[in-house]
Amino acid sequence: MTVEVRSFATFREAIGEKSIDRDYDDMTVRDALEALESEFEGLAGELLEGDGVRPHVNVLLDGREVAYTDDGLETVLEDGDRISVFPPVAGGATREKAFRGISMRLARRYLENLGGTVVDDETVESDEWTASLSAESVNVGGSLSLTEITVRFEGDDDVLEDVVERFSRKAMRAGG
Repeated sequence: MTVEVRSFATFREAIGEKSIDRDYDDMTVRDALEALESEFEGLAGELLEGDGVRPHVNVLLDGREVAYTDDGLETVLEDGDRISVFPPVAGGATREKAFRGISMRLARRYLENLGGTVVDDETVESDEWTASLSAESVNVGGSLSLTEITVRFEGDDDVLEDVVERFSRKAMRAGG
């Protein structure tokens, strides 16, 4: 069976491509990560540590954080599955900001225009930053409510300053 492996930032550099296909028959997510560490010298010891994923490394299976799946790393892979691996973000800075009156779809599009790649409905990633999105309906008076999108940016402080400012300008023009 074929599984797509997507890699980002320094992991992409180690693999040499953004996306590769691998045949993983009767393997778990853990087995696949071990195979990647063995296959690519730059990944050796970078994905797994002890019984789990290394701290600050994110592994998604079909867009869902593997740690939150029923079987975690022991999830058996199926044909067509997609594993995405994200290294720790350099610098470790975080910025979180809320925007009212903008949709998740539009927020993802703006982040794509800033150089990001949509990983799943709630995550957009570039080589230099990651944005996690969440949405909720907020009451702004009487029976009037708006969608409020919260974007949590992670990356190098200098990079985030520019990205957050540019995203904020777009979002403010769109909704409020």
